Amino acid sequence: MKNWRVINSLFSVVTIFCLSYSLSLAAETPNRAIRATLDIGSGATKLRVAEVDLQTKKITRILESKSYAVPYQEQLSQAKDNNFDRQVMDQGLQALQDASLIAKKYNVEKVIAVATAAFRKANNAQDYIDEIAQKTGITVHVIDQTLEGELAFQAVRAQFGYDPEKLVVWDIGGGSIQLTTMNGKGEYEIYQGHIASVPFKNHVISQIQKKDPLAVSTPNPISAEELLRAQSHAIKISRDVDALFKEKMQDPSVEIVGVGNIFGYHISKIGTGDSVNIEQMLKATSTLIDKSDSDVGGGDFANVYVTNTLLVLGFMEGLNISELNVADINPADGAFFYEPFWRTGSSVSSDATNQTNVNVDMQNKARISAEGRGMREIREAQFPRNVQIQECYGE
Repeated sequence: MKNWRVINSLFSVVTIFCLSYSLSLAAETPNRAIRATLDIGSGATKLRVAEVDLQTKKITRILESKSYAVPYQEQLSQAKDNNFDRQVMDQGLQALQDASLIAKKYNVEKVIAVATAAFRKANNAQDYIDEIAQKTGITVHVIDQTLEGELAFQAVRAQFGYDPEKLVVWDIGGGSIQLTTMNGKGEYEIYQGHIASVPFKNHVISQIQKKDPLAVSTPNPISAEELLRAQSHAIKISRDVDALFKEKMQDPSVEIVGVGNIFGYHISKIGTGDSVNIEQMLKATSTLIDKSDSDVGGGDFANVYVTNTLLVLGFMEGLNISELNVADINPADGAFFYEPFWRTGSSVSSDATNQTNVNVDMQNKARISAEGRGMREIREAQFPRNVQIQECYGE
């Protein structure tokens, strides 16, 4: 027993030494850096720590990947004053403090966070962002739907190497939905929807079940009739998608990739892990009739488990998508190489504004503009066509 303790102690020392040596080598290489990014989504906060090659725009190693459930959009949808309450802010701070401690183990040069739909809507978002910076040292950038779509699109391109004109990236979050592609001119085309996970769930509660979403947080169990009506509503929402996407997604050479927590952690389990087809979705949906939160596994996302499945299925039916790929990718993955986030002051120049600060001033409702030749040129400079990501877990 004593010998085993000695061996275990030696093993721990060697492991720590090897990790420290490996990280020091990365830090000493001019074109390499260890970076940490956070996607503060409307329902979850996701941490990525990675060693990146700044010259080739590759992720050479994923060092940490962790997700924290923080229901910003859920709480905001129930707030009469459109403010984050103290409880959800404290929960978010705890997640960010934990993520910061993890990142510091790797001697990261900086921790960057991108915040999405819920932060675009909350009246007190800027005050909360200031509190986050003060208590954690994390810089939070509130991004609009356009940049949110672009970052996810570029992360998918980088990891899988798809032709950008033959790629559609579909991201559903707690408060927004994006479909992103690139046209023949090398310009982004982005569908921006707002009936995402939480709004769709609340629609089922209020309009189909005739209950008050302020008093009822879950639509489960959902009857067979309610399920069909919810599915029909999702199909109706999908009709708002631009014709360009509808036409492109009928091309068998086009890859459709679902990203974000809903696809990466939920829909992937319905399919084979890296893809899902319409038959699998229909079969999964048929098993969800009259299921309670505990029946679907409980946990932080049980109240949207059934409605998320119906939302994805409805869009697949409405847009005639027979199959799509799924990936555990979020805007934070694209943020690794979006250099305006990593510059001192984090400002982005554009022809229209000359100095658009990436940190959105919520009091003035300023938003990062994705329009204009100047901004487009900046973003294309950040994401050249040869950007690639290599995920390597070890040597």
